[in-house]
Amino acid sequence: MSQKTYDRLIHSHRGLIAGTMRDVILPAILGKETDGILYWIGKDLAREYPVASLEDLIVLTEQLGMGKLELRQKNSIQHVWRLSGPIVEERLAVDKEGTSFSLEAGFLAQELEFQLSAVTEAEVIEHKRSYVEILAQNDPQSDTESERTELAEFIEIEKPASKQASEADSQKGRHFRHKKQAPQK
Repeated sequence: MSQKTYDRLIHSHRGLIAGTMRDVILPAILGKETDGILYWIGKDLAREYPVASLEDLIVLTEQLGMGKLELRQKNSIQHVWRLSGPIVEERLAVDKEGTSFSLEAGFLAQELEFQLSAVTEAEVIEHKRSYVEILAQNDPQSDTESERTELAEFIEIEKPASKQASEADSQKGRHFRHKKQAPQK
């Protein structure tokens, strides 16, 4: 790792370990196949954390440290999503066109496939300075009976009590957590 890479990652929103895994180690291991394999890793990640709604998908994407997800356009077969935030901006600042968001695209495709019960694929369609746009397309003719789709047991997402409480906690450098009650005797 170079001093430049270390300095960039140690001061990033992702942190040294997450940035090193994503931008140094995985590309070194996967080589030319990085984008394709990251797409399928994203799909596998979604299988670990399937969610039942678009609202939960937006919250989970941020909780996973991928960035802020926003639905920009939607029709019966397409969704256009914007992924933004400090993490995305930092990654794009290094190499706007060369930065891979295949993991995020695969994750989004599989989550939508669960929710729509139709085969769904996604790809990054635009790289800007502070965000990327991802197009997810589903095939309404295919359903969960297809061998490519599967049923999922959706997880329950823990959401901040309120947006203001979450922002106040993140400004203090702490993560919001619900307190667990002690077991009764």
